[in-house]
Amino acid sequence: MSSPPPQEQGKAQQDQQAKAQTQEGAASPEASKEAGKEKPSAPEHVSRTYDVRNGTDVYHRTEESDRKKTADGEVETERVRMSSWNGDNRVLMERETHTKTLPDGTVEKEYVLKNPDGANHLVPIEIIRERITKSGDKTSIERETLKPDAGGEGQWTPVRKEHVDEAGSGAATRSVKEVRQPGATGDWSVVDREVTSTKSSPEGKESHSVRQLPDAYGRLADYEVKDERTSKSAGGDTHEVTLSRRDFVETDHPKFYLVQRTVTHDSAADGKQVVNSTTESDVVSGGASRNLRSDHPQVVEEKAEVDTKGQGAETKTVNVKERHAGDPTGVRPSYQVIQETDQDGHVRQVFIPSNP
Repeated sequence: MSSPPPQEQGKAQQDQQAKAQTQEGAASPEASKEAGKEKPSAPEHVSRTYDVRNGTDVYHRTEESDRKKTADGEVETERVRMSSWNGDNRVLMERETHTKTLPDGTVEKEYVLKNPDGANHLVPIEIIRERITKSGDKTSIERETLKPDAGGEGQWTPVRKEHVDEAGSGAATRSVKEVRQPGATGDWSVVDREVTSTKSSPEGKESHSVRQLPDAYGRLADYEVKDERTSKSAGGDTHEVTLSRRDFVETDHPKFYLVQRTVTHDSAADGKQVVNSTTESDVVSGGASRNLRSDHPQVVEEKAEVDTKGQGAETKTVNVKERHAGDPTGVRPSYQVIQETDQDGHVRQVFIPSNP
């Protein structure tokens, strides 16, 4: 029996969270600066509970968010609770975000991730510190990840550092991201580098990115190439994503294989939003191995989404066909997902697997 991919299982939650985040993050930088000058306000509390049914089993997942303004920024605390029995109110995960805006416009953030320690106490397991600086059309981001010392003495050790430089206007931008990690001797070196360029026009948008990782000799070499293109027409929008990755079978003469080429067409007809997508790949769907039965990319997934809205309610039906690793000879129906949203925002999602 097939199971839905993670993006389908959590779609209802992601849709609700995206709406909330869009509303919360809509304020302009100028408005944020003015708000920072105000006195601390009362906390804003948001709580959402999802009932998830798997056959005869039903479990509840609650996501909470508390946001409080401070003199120079804000503090947001996010929690996830998943009860195992009635009255179980334990916290599964908590993340605390401290945001501070400096007088020169620099934004500093600190993320503290906490997990239960087995005795129903939340303890920090990771800290991420971020600093965002802007100057004209250039943005610089410094990010550092720290983990607790193995000795448990309250010391924190940096394990990862990121630096991102972004430059350009809305029509053309370029970003360079570098990730550094310490080696066995404690020296920091670049272990991941990605360069992305984007271009926008009234007709659409396109981007090109190249990611580099260390090769067998420890030198940075092209590992992944990704191209995206969005075009607009009278019949609807077309989005194309092509992702190629290096085949490490060849060390000195690297070759690239196609991980995915997905073409998505979005159109509206008879009051319905219709999205059809087709994915080709050298990799068998549902697995990480190359398809040795074919010497060229094959269709591994076909997806059709129909979104119908009316009288405040919404119904989305997704039908998926896949080429499975167990039988890569053809594309067959895999599963169907039906998601219904009523006028009050309650979401009901049903997963229907295909017959084997």
